[in-house]
Amino acid sequence: MPAVSVIIPVYNTEAYIKDCLDSLVAQSFTDFEAIIIDDGSTDESARIAASYASMDSRFRLIGQPNKGLSEARNTGLKIMRGEYVTFVDSDDCVAPNFLETLFFIAQLHQADIACSAIENVDEAYKPDGNAPSVATSKCLTAEEATRIALYQDSLPDFSAWNKLYKAELWKENRFPPGKYFEDFAIVPKVLLESNKVAVTKTKLYLYRKHSESILATAFTPQKAILLDTAENVFEFMKPMSRPLYKAARSMLMSASFSILMRTKDSEEFKDYRKRAFAHIRKFRFGTFFDLKIRMRNRMAIMLSYLPRFLFLKFLKKGIS
Repeated sequence: MPAVSVIIPVYNTEAYIKDCLDSLVAQSFTDFEAIIIDDGSTDESARIAASYASMDSRFRLIGQPNKGLSEARNTGLKIMRGEYVTFVDSDDCVAPNFLETLFFIAQLHQADIACSAIENVDEAYKPDGNAPSVATSKCLTAEEATRIALYQDSLPDFSAWNKLYKAELWKENRFPPGKYFEDFAIVPKVLLESNKVAVTKTKLYLYRKHSESILATAFTPQKAILLDTAENVFEFMKPMSRPLYKAARSMLMSASFSILMRTKDSEEFKDYRKRAFAHIRKFRFGTFFDLKIRMRNRMAIMLSYLPRFLFLKFLKKGIS
């Protein structure tokens, strides 16, 4: 059995998938299986992936009708064989020592999860094959790691990728199908269920920023589910502990500001905007005096005491 399963969901990423798979072939840690889930691609992505599966026995290509990112990852979770698992999106890349480093610090700290920092790259990026020098690592309790992720200001974050997980953490957990912000819905829970989380600030995961990302494109009612997800995470965390309650409250405020900033004042978003205003009014005073919140949240809270039209005008300029 491989030590690590790498799950790569693929949908119409023919321009980037070769870079992604090459970065896995180049890994200094070789005891892994790469499970490529073609989620009904209509371009050349599946053909490119098939060429890797034919040349390297560690690579497997699984095809399925288009069901979305969550279901593609869930398919990989059902068939993975590794003791650990990680997720790599097919338009991203990883440094040559990504698996080696995360596996090492997970073993070093006897942690269920290991997490690296992220390097943002543009659409034209090509891997250079260089392995970054590894900074020191530290170990966090599950509650500390979850709290940090909810404050959204450090590592770990609640992205599914850039982490190596003990596979057993995903035995009962799955990504919610057919929804945006699927990482946000499940990763905080997985962090909290771990024993410890090891973290390195070395940038080992290369996240490709492009014009088709969820937050870069127009907000739709389907994307407004961000607020539903934030409310669900808040309700889950609220009874756990006072620190987690405060962190989840900050996260709910961030989501509420984001809804007001990104949605139109129209009938289709009326309920979401009403709920966002209600959360802000309810929690702004207590949140403002939480020393751990992000500065932009603090600024947005101050602005929320202005007349509504001025408050919204500043939000539209990107204050939050």
